[in-house]
Amino acid sequence: MVQEEFVNTILDILSPISNITTVRHQGFVGLYKDDIMFGKIISKSVLFLSDRNKFIKIKSGLIARLVKPKNQLYQSDLDSFLFQANKACWLATGKTITISNMTKILTKT
Repeated sequence: MVQEEFVNTILDILSPISNITTVRHQGFVGLYKDDIMFGKIISKSVLFLSDRNKFIKIKSGLIARLVKPKNQLYQSDLDSFLFQANKACWLATGKTITISNMTKILTKT
C-alpha cells in the first residue's frame, strides 16, 4: 500500500515539472505528465520509465535522502531525481533522447 504522505512528498519534489498528476491503481500510484504515465510509486519506492520501455526502480538511497526535511537536502540529489523524471517523461511520449533535447528539457524546469 502506498502512503499518502510519501506520494505528497514525491509530488512536492517533482513540482518544478509542470502538469504532473497521479492516479491510484491497484497496488501502485501512477505518475503522469500530460496524461501519459512515466512513473510509478509502489510502497516507498519510485520507478521511472527507462529507455527499454520498462519501469526501473530509483535507488533507495537517493529516495531516502530526498524525503529528508528540505533544509537537509542536497541540490545534486534533487537535480539527479528531476533529470531522471524528465527523461522518463520524454521517453513516455515516444521522443528520441539526444543531448540537444535533454538540454531543452533541463532549461525549461
